[in-house]
Amino acid sequence: MRASRRAEGMALLGCIAAAALLPGQQTPPPLVRFLRQSIGLDSAQLAAVERGTAVVKVLDTKNQRDVAVFGIVTADVPRQAYVAHVRDFRSSLRAPTRARFGIFSDPATAADVQDLVVDQQDVSEVRDCHPDDCKIKLPATEMKRLREEIDWSAADPQLQVNAYARQRLLEYVTDYRARGDTAMVVYDDRGNVRASSAFAALLGESPYVYEYVPSFHEYLATYPRGKLDGLSEVLYWSEDRLPRLKPILSGVTLVARKQIYADHYFEAGLDLTTIIDRVTAAARPGIYLILLRRSRFDDLPTGLFNIRGKVIGKLRDQMRADLDREKATAEQALGH
Repeated sequence: MRASRRAEGMALLGCIAAAALLPGQQTPPPLVRFLRQSIGLDSAQLAAVERGTAVVKVLDTKNQRDVAVFGIVTADVPRQAYVAHVRDFRSSLRAPTRARFGIFSDPATAADVQDLVVDQQDVSEVRDCHPDDCKIKLPATEMKRLREEIDWSAADPQLQVNAYARQRLLEYVTDYRARGDTAMVVYDDRGNVRASSAFAALLGESPYVYEYVPSFHEYLATYPRGKLDGLSEVLYWSEDRLPRLKPILSGVTLVARKQIYADHYFEAGLDLTTIIDRVTAAARPGIYLILLRRSRFDDLPTGLFNIRGKVIGKLRDQMRADLDREKATAEQALGH
C-alpha cells in the first residue's frame, strides 16, 4: 500500500447543556427523537445503545459518490474528562489506521511537516500528471509546476518532491487560515472539482448541524470570518490507511473535522462528533459518543465489481471499530 496525504482542520466547541438522566431512566427524549426521526434507528437499536453496544448505520445520500455513516456508543466516563482528552490533540489524533501525522503551529513552520514523505509510487506517477489524466488529486497548476520544477533526471527526485510537497502544504495552510474556503484546492485529475463546493454540499446534507447548533454551522461554513467562544481548533496533516484502499493523507460538546486536501479518493470530507452527558446505571457520569462521517469520492461505480458497496462496507466496519476503540480507551484511561 502506498502512502498518501490528507490535510484537515478540527474544531471543538462546548455548547449547550444537556439534561442529565437519573438512574433507571431511558435515553433523553430529545436524543430519542433525533435518533428515530433523523437517523432512523428502531427500538432494538436504541436498546442496544443503552446496553453499551456500538450501533452503526449507513445513511441515504442524494449523490451516489457520497457515503454517510452514523455511529453511536456509550462510555462510562465524564464528558469533561473525555473533552480534555480530545483537546490533547497530539494524543487524540493517534489512531491504528494513521501511519503518521503533524500538527500545524500558527504560523505554520517547516518543522510542522518535517515527517511528511511522498510515497515512491506517487513520485513516479506525478511525473506524468496532466489534467484529466492523473492518479494523484492535484490542480492543473501543480501538475505543471511539478513537471517543470523537479529535475527528473537527477538521482534524488523523491527528495525533491518531498521538499516541494512540504513547502506547498505550508503555503496552502497559511492561505487557508487567511481566506478559508476560497483558498481550498481545485482538483483537476478528473474534470474540474472545487473542494470548497464539495464540502459545502456535504455540510448542506447535514441539516441537524444548522437546526440544532446554527452558530457552529455558521462557523464551519464561513471560516475564518467568525469565531466562537469556547472553541479550540487545530490544522493537521496525516497519512490514513483504510483496509484494502490506498492510504490517505482528515452538556453537549461538538467536534468537527473538515478535509481541506486529500491526494487520493476524496473530494471532500466532514466528520462531526457529538458528546452528550449521560448518567450510568450506577449513577456515575457518562457520555453518549455520536459520530457522523460524510465523504465525497471522486468515483464510486456500482457496476459489475460494485466498488461503492465494498467501500461502504469498509467504512461501516471502520466506524464500528473506531467506536469500540474510543469506548475502551476512554473507559480504561478516564473512567473512575
